[in-house]
Amino acid sequence: MQVIGMYGYVDKYNFVIAVARTLNIMDRSVLVIDDTSDNKYKYIIPSIENKDKYITQYGEVDFAVGFDNYQELANYLKENNIDINLYSYVLIDVEDADSYERFSDLEVNKSYLYIDTNLVSVNKNEELIKRMREKNPEKELVFSKILYRAYMSRAATDYLEEKIQNYAIKWTDEVYDISVDEQDTMVNIDSQYSGLIDVRKHTKAYLYYMCEFVSKLLGDESPKEILKQIKRRKN
Repeated sequence: MQVIGMYGYVDKYNFVIAVARTLNIMDRSVLVIDDTSDNKYKYIIPSIENKDKYITQYGEVDFAVGFDNYQELANYLKENNIDINLYSYVLIDVEDADSYERFSDLEVNKSYLYIDTNLVSVNKNEELIKRMREKNPEKELVFSKILYRAYMSRAATDYLEEKIQNYAIKWTDEVYDISVDEQDTMVNIDSQYSGLIDVRKHTKAYLYYMCEFVSKLLGDESPKEILKQIKRRKN
């Protein structure tokens, strides 16, 4: 099991869902944990369960929704005889410092920081990094950078780096620029209303970076092979 931290004060749930579905297309089992501040996935992922906290399947991916902390999730897994270690990947969508605190007991293997350049996002991300450093004073904090729907001007880049330089984080060589145009937005909307996660319909640019992203997670599949597998799927 690999736990992948998707950090950042950005509405990134559509990309997280698409990544999870792509991993599933590549025959990996996936659990997505909703650790957003306002439980966004509860309003996106269809479920027949009349509960506040549950794990449900959507597009052959499991989603953990409504849990206030990792202990609650662990108790639910135990009560339902679900072994989290049997998942190939666990993706956790963490938005802010308080969200991080709730699931900080979950050991993360690889971390991504999603960056938007508006001041709210930058300042919220600084609070998140600060909390992570406070909880892990001796730990090396390493992130791959994802510029999500954002144009990074020199002023925005310098401001961000200045904000987080005191927390001794390191960047990997992985940098992604995930743009979302009108076609991608319509695909996301159609997926939410149809109940089908059809990543094939996204733009070439979106698919390119997503396949690059998933390729790095898998480690043994090329982006071209991943794209080929996506196109072979009927939905």
